[in-house]
Amino acid sequence: MTGRRRLAGILLATVLATMPSLSTAFAEDGVPAGEVRLTGSQIKLIELATEPAKPGAVSPELVLNGEVIPDQGRVVDILPRAAGIVREVPRQLGDTVRDGDILAVIESSAIAEAEASYLTARSKSALTQAQAAREADLRRKRITSEQDYQIARQAAEQAAVELRAAERKLALLGLDPTTAGRGPAGVPVRVAVKAPFDGTLIERRVAVGDQVTEATPLFRLANLDRVWVIASVFSKDVAKVATGEAATVALEGYADRRFEGKVTWISDVVDEKTRTLKIRVELENRDRLLRPGSFARVTITPGTDTSVLTIPATAVQRQKDQAFVFVDGGSGTFRKREVTLGSRRRDRVEVTRGLEAGEKVVTQGSFALRSELEKSSFAGSD
Repeated sequence: MTGRRRLAGILLATVLATMPSLSTAFAEDGVPAGEVRLTGSQIKLIELATEPAKPGAVSPELVLNGEVIPDQGRVVDILPRAAGIVREVPRQLGDTVRDGDILAVIESSAIAEAEASYLTARSKSALTQAQAAREADLRRKRITSEQDYQIARQAAEQAAVELRAAERKLALLGLDPTTAGRGPAGVPVRVAVKAPFDGTLIERRVAVGDQVTEATPLFRLANLDRVWVIASVFSKDVAKVATGEAATVALEGYADRRFEGKVTWISDVVDEKTRTLKIRVELENRDRLLRPGSFARVTITPGTDTSVLTIPATAVQRQKDQAFVFVDGGSGTFRKREVTLGSRRRDRVEVTRGLEAGEKVVTQGSFALRSELEKSSFAGSD
């Protein structure tokens, strides 16, 4: 459409070139210079359009560069509960898993030792409890001494403490104490590593046969239903950003999509090298379009002011440092008007001087009007 309008403007200029300068003709008839008059057919030819100046919301936008990362409150490194050898890895990088899904299986001598310790502690506790009960019965019959009874009771209490410790160790390894010792004799004990919540495996660092310890990361799991965009803002602009403000995020792969979120954090520390601060924008990501590692363009619009006068940015023409518009004077007359501009937001700009609310400005076709004025100016200088 832009090329079509330019072509129409060139055609109009060609038509007007065969006629006396309109602006000059108007001046001769007493019409002020700086005006262009068009016929209805000429207006239609260049597809001229107008729009009234009106109050609107115009605040300077802050455009920042950022990167998509997982919500750090929903990311976990998964480690084995016991040292051993990895025997199975049924899940791959990028897999979506559910809470409780098995990610790997570890064969561990530490697990066998923990089970053996538990079984020993359970037997010892049962024996000492029986001995303490027998000593209590003998004490009531005055057959045994108080000292022998107290020794048996203390031994039973100590054995109970050791049994609870053994049970806790099994629980930490993910084992059920009630099933301890039920496996076939001589068969290595294996334990499953399970997903702690729903999410996506964004890193896999283990393979079958690896020797691992309790400190070896196996996977990194992230819930990507919500993500963060970490962006950098220059310290001179930090006053334009506040927590709770709306932010719009654009990604290169989705040119026609905009993702809406909010600023939830502003760093208190300025990077010494870049002189920027980090801010965080949180976004919903149910469609999984916001992929961690993606470059993002973040646009933040501070609190808006609806009391200012605004016009479409396409209405503004510039001549050196001066901005001007064409105002519809009615009856096919369009007058050049110098204006003073304020803030700009996307496709609208604030006008602080030169226009009144309701005055119509040319938003499409002003190129042809400007060309006619410039031609008339050259003609007058001759």
